[in-house]
Amino acid sequence: QDFHFFKEQIILQQSRFFLWCPVFLGVGVMIYFSLAFEPVLWIYPLLLVAALSGLVITRRLDGLRHVFVVLLLMVLGAGLSAWQTQRVYTPILKKEIGPVDVSGAVHGIDVFADDGGGRLVLDKLEIEGLDPNMTPRRVRVKVRDISHIKIGQRVEMLAGLNPPSASVLPGGFDFQRYMFFQSIGGVGFSYGGVNVISDSKRSSAHSVMDSFRTEVARMLITTLGEDGGVAAALTVGHRAGITESDKEAMRASGLAHMLAISGLHIGLFFGAVFFFVRLALACFPQVALKYPIKKFAAVAAMVAALIYMFLAGATIPTQRAAMMMFLVFVALMIDRTPLSLRLVACAALVVLFISPQSLLTPSFQMSFSAVAALVAFYEAIRPWWRAWHKQAGIIKRAGLYLAGVCMTTLVATFATAPFALFHFQQLAVLSLAANILAMPVLAFVVMPLIVLFFILLPFGLGGLVLPAIGWGVACIVDIAHLVSGFEFSVFRVGLWPVSALICFSAFFVAAILLKGQIKVISFLPLGVFCLLIFTIKQPDILISSRADVIGVSAKDGSLLLSQGRKNKFTQEQWLQAFGLKDDDKAIWPKEGDVEDMKCGEGGCRLERNGYKVAFLRVPGMAVEDCQWADIVVAQDPVEECEAPHVLDLFQIFDAGAQAVYLEKPLRIKQVQAMRGQRPWVADTQ
Repeated sequence: QDFHFFKEQIILQQSRFFLWCPVFLGVGVMIYFSLAFEPVLWIYPLLLVAALSGLVITRRLDGLRHVFVVLLLMVLGAGLSAWQTQRVYTPILKKEIGPVDVSGAVHGIDVFADDGGGRLVLDKLEIEGLDPNMTPRRVRVKVRDISHIKIGQRVEMLAGLNPPSASVLPGGFDFQRYMFFQSIGGVGFSYGGVNVISDSKRSSAHSVMDSFRTEVARMLITTLGEDGGVAAALTVGHRAGITESDKEAMRASGLAHMLAISGLHIGLFFGAVFFFVRLALACFPQVALKYPIKKFAAVAAMVAALIYMFLAGATIPTQRAAMMMFLVFVALMIDRTPLSLRLVACAALVVLFISPQSLLTPSFQMSFSAVAALVAFYEAIRPWWRAWHKQAGIIKRAGLYLAGVCMTTLVATFATAPFALFHFQQLAVLSLAANILAMPVLAFVVMPLIVLFFILLPFGLGGLVLPAIGWGVACIVDIAHLVSGFEFSVFRVGLWPVSALICFSAFFVAAILLKGQIKVISFLPLGVFCLLIFTIKQPDILISSRADVIGVSAKDGSLLLSQGRKNKFTQEQWLQAFGLKDDDKAIWPKEGDVEDMKCGEGGCRLERNGYKVAFLRVPGMAVEDCQWADIVVAQDPVEECEAPHVLDLFQIFDAGAQAVYLEKPLRIKQVQAMRGQRPWVADTQ
């Protein structure tokens, strides 16, 4: 009887097998990126042929056939990831260089709002003293004045360059890998001005579109000031101009999703164009009565949405949104129900085929989790929602709109909360209130005005609507600052292990895609997820990759830092990883006691959980500490030390940032060991 029940449940899932295809493709991508080494390329076609052969042999056996389809998708996911890695491959700088002469073609421009400067992405590079085979394909350089620079120009400057930084702590965000997949192998800054050597001789579609985006961003930032940074993000996806205070307020209030052009913006843009075109066509009875103006309006809206996607930089959320909007468009054209989980699955497959590495990004994870949860939720309540809406008057429809905003915000928040906590270690508690206040402004003021702005721009009249756009954006920013100003507006947690995110993802996917009583098995990974996050132990000691900053966790949860001036970025990332604010830190005293640390002229000593740790300030005074301590941490090289564990400058330089857990047995995690020998690791290229 149990066998027959299990068989019935398996058969029940066959109708939803297509929905699982992007999941299995994603598993293949995860396997590739979790490896500690780079597999040889010939292994992928070999495994692909094996999976295809098995599929052909078992084509008439349903159970085995599905097994080989799953294997085929997983191999395909890993193979696509390997191909993408080779396609974007760039040499990464091994060490800091400069000042050196750098010349290259301007590939991209980021405009800053606060100081008038910006960042340039340069390709076709020539770097003084660097062999062409070791020269990155692209570098990103911060400059003071970009007002005279355009996409495609060849420029030169005196610059200092560094390799993109690896994770500042084990398990943290890998900035070097992120830049590698943009073919950027170096970052830095210009010492002086930027000289234009020559203008662009050939204009590609990419350069034309990027030039247009840059000019629109400049116009908005110049005209609207600080609010122009947010306006540029909403209009063309240009987020570099947003001030840090506005960015933090939007994040803390739960409105940060507005800054990344995604399904919300594409949908509002599509809806605004659809409404205006249909309204215009309806004004002509001869057209409205003879032709399907609804479909005409849908065609115009789809074309406008695709153009808007490219104007926004064609990021992962916009690709997903445009793909889904295209399927909605097709459904409208053939009079079918537009929204379904199949639509979400199709969009996920397309995005993973185009850029499989996007699976690792918070953008992909939060975007698809929110959309999948919303589609599943509204599919479940669709019969009741339609009945309520059909019988509603104006007041009741307004109430339904408010209820829709509330439900959408709650469902999206619950779906994305674990991903936000994993990547950013914080969650906006008052996001519901912020979205109720800000969403009408975005939907009925800002986005329709942005559509009008693009319509008027070719005629040189776009500036007419900028004050109104600025007013709407200012309202949204004010709401963000108001909500984020409350004391308990943000819930913070410490850094989670990757295993916790995998368990939640398994629960989320199973809960949405499984049918019937077998759905209860989705609660198994949920239980493991809860166990993991409630038993997390933060490291007792953190050491930066250059050993210039050391952090020790205090008993009250705060972070004790060896100094507060150097390496500010690392300190900020550590505080975020511990779920702390900037106020939750203290600096070691030159002499005296703090918590269970005792500091003197030669350094500090820590006794915790049966371990003795010595932090050396003066290398010459290491003999006594080496005899006393179990672990010695030094910012300089230490020779002939008797301590069982010596973490000095040379060891840390080779192994990267480290986290020490003072428990039985002792655990020391190292960034380089966790990253493995992969193409995006500068030291192993």
